[in-house]
Amino acid sequence: MSHMQEQGMPEQRFDYVLAGGGIASVSAARSLRHEEPGASIAILCGEPVLPYRRPPLTKGFLTGKVGAARVTIHPADFYENQNIVLLLHARAAALDRDAHLVQLEDGTAVGYGKLLIATGASPHVLDVPGAALAGVHGLHDIGDAAALRTDAAGKRRALVVGAGFVGVEAAAALRELGLEVTLIERGGQMLPQLHSPLLSAHFSQLCADHGIEVLTGFTVERFTGNDALAGAVLSDGRALECELAVVATGVEPNCGFLSGSGLELNDGVIVDECLQSSDPDIYAAGDVANFPDAVRGARRRVEHWDNAVRQGRVAARNMRGARMPYRDVSIFYGDVFDVPYNFIGDPSDAQEVVERGEFARPPYTLLFMKHNVLRAMFSIGAPADDAVAAEEMIRHRRNLAHCGAALEHADSRLGALPTQTVLILQGGGALGAFESGAIGALESHGVCPDIVSAVSIGAFNGAVVASHPGEAVAALNAFWCDLSIEGLASPRTCAHLRQTELAWHLALFGVPNFMRPRWWMGAPGIGSISPWWTSYYDTQPMLALLRRYVDFDALAASPTRLLLGAVDVASGERRIFDSYVDRLTPEHLLASGSLPPAMPWTTVEGRAYWDGGVVSNSPLDLVIERCGQVAGRVFVVDLFSGGRPLPSNLFEVMLRRDEIVYADRVRNDLRFEENANDFRDLVERVTAQLDAAAAARVRQSPEYIRLMGNHAPVQIHRISLDGAALDRSTFARDFDFSAESIASLQALGHAAALAVLDEGKARSSIGQTASDYEDEVCK
Repeated sequence: MSHMQEQGMPEQRFDYVLAGGGIASVSAARSLRHEEPGASIAILCGEPVLPYRRPPLTKGFLTGKVGAARVTIHPADFYENQNIVLLLHARAAALDRDAHLVQLEDGTAVGYGKLLIATGASPHVLDVPGAALAGVHGLHDIGDAAALRTDAAGKRRALVVGAGFVGVEAAAALRELGLEVTLIERGGQMLPQLHSPLLSAHFSQLCADHGIEVLTGFTVERFTGNDALAGAVLSDGRALECELAVVATGVEPNCGFLSGSGLELNDGVIVDECLQSSDPDIYAAGDVANFPDAVRGARRRVEHWDNAVRQGRVAARNMRGARMPYRDVSIFYGDVFDVPYNFIGDPSDAQEVVERGEFARPPYTLLFMKHNVLRAMFSIGAPADDAVAAEEMIRHRRNLAHCGAALEHADSRLGALPTQTVLILQGGGALGAFESGAIGALESHGVCPDIVSAVSIGAFNGAVVASHPGEAVAALNAFWCDLSIEGLASPRTCAHLRQTELAWHLALFGVPNFMRPRWWMGAPGIGSISPWWTSYYDTQPMLALLRRYVDFDALAASPTRLLLGAVDVASGERRIFDSYVDRLTPEHLLASGSLPPAMPWTTVEGRAYWDGGVVSNSPLDLVIERCGQVAGRVFVVDLFSGGRPLPSNLFEVMLRRDEIVYADRVRNDLRFEENANDFRDLVERVTAQLDAAAAARVRQSPEYIRLMGNHAPVQIHRISLDGAALDRSTFARDFDFSAESIASLQALGHAAALAVLDEGKARSSIGQTASDYEDEVCK
């Protein structure tokens, strides 16, 4: 049976149903198919045509430069090949949440396991006399655009009502078709979404230069004509002649079919930061989703193509249980008289603007600032890396007070300004003391991470750092003091005797304040030896220690973002715990450090988790997945890298096996970046073959900006534990919590970090580039 179907069939059921035939649904379908190959997926498309791109409708499509085939997102066989059922003419009419059914307008129904509401928005209807006359058009879907283009043929004068993004582009397109055009706006300035009198003046002049009359502060009181439009009367009584009118006064979310469903609605579908509605099986994305914008600090809907693309992907992952927050800053793009522009962020509360360059002569940027923090950026021809850098600055609310002079120079590059600092902490048991020493050295030199990504013992250290930003040393030292065991043999003792003592101590007592043996009858609640054990030790003591040294209230509000890796025991999938999303608890931290078989899994929200190091012990990939591009400084505290002599006994074989299993995996991420760079080079060479105007339009698309702008240099600083400095004869090295060993590891970490910082000073820039690092680790 074909997966392109006309509606009118009996009820069907799917694992995932995506209501709406726009880009949010298509993006979600692609992500779902990628992550869950066997799932059944259906898109309910209310229109009779394949899902298409809406931005060209007011640009090339309206002028006839772009045909219908070129605005289609994917050809028909894409859905067939991806095993995605696309139902045309399938417009949602009602929702039955109890039965998990979407009722369609033709009376049939589609059942779902999880539902994405991505039904978009519809244009406001201008409620004035004569609005139903022939010649009065809306402009929202491909049918509207096609009808307007046909009706414009042979017409002489046009009126465009509303000088927002759509209205301005429609006016420019109609002028290009040869019509005389009047553009009116009820507010005092054009493009009111930009909150900028300066940009309004620039665009007003651009329109005037191309023969468009712009009237602000007026509304249409009525349209005139008998059977067809002949004119319009404005709010001041002025009468205008026009045979064609376009109403572009905004849109309303399409959620009428949800009335009576019990789903929480208010100017769209109310969703949380993970795009989940008040029903746990229903999500929303795109124009219809009313979400909490963490960057703006308020709820809103965003009617941008780029926003719909990205929300669709995030919603898809969260429908599968990822709990990934939507914190992106969408990129809007427009094109007026071959002046392609981008707009990023929200300027509504900006207090000052910085203009760089001359309008319409690229590169031109207008920066919207508040308290030295970038809130939004308008740009014409700005490099992609500047646009991505601006997005990162807006998202992370980076203070740019020290960059004031540079910001005012038109030739300065935002992409060259200081970016985020990332700290990667591995797992390694007692070797985490080395991390503690390294953190102390970094902190003493003013290195405070924006993001800490950690697993296992690194999760414990990272939580202390993130909950005490810039002031973690005292808490870390006390934490490791409480983990230390006094009275064990010195590292200088005979290796055989020391190994024996450590083995007996671990067997009899475990590690106080961390884990206790299950066979120790004196431990409350622990029974005798049992074949049904799933671990050798009990880790409840660590929960108490974490509560003592991690300020979980401060962690929840910390500017330092903490990412923790864990593995779901039942599904085998990795889970990311994110301090920007999850209210982290001691159990979250312990889950990241529950290494089997010594330690039991830890249960969080009804799911059992093991140590994240089982999947990746150097979790740079967590940062890439949750935070996008990695640009700036990355400090990797590496506990297991480097070459070693061949093992000479079974104990050394076990040690070397663990070193290889938990070795630094950052090189894999860098090799992926290398491949991505090759792809970027290819895209740039292809773009360079286009004519200047076409190339400019390509370069201002969000897809191009996000791909090409993620080319910022990454400085990798590896703070490595020299294995030669450790006692390799000790099989329990990772559990050598003797006070002497902990103190030695802390000193080694402090010295190693200082050496990296000093090396950076000698290079005039701290650290090494990704390519330098790759050369080093591949030797």
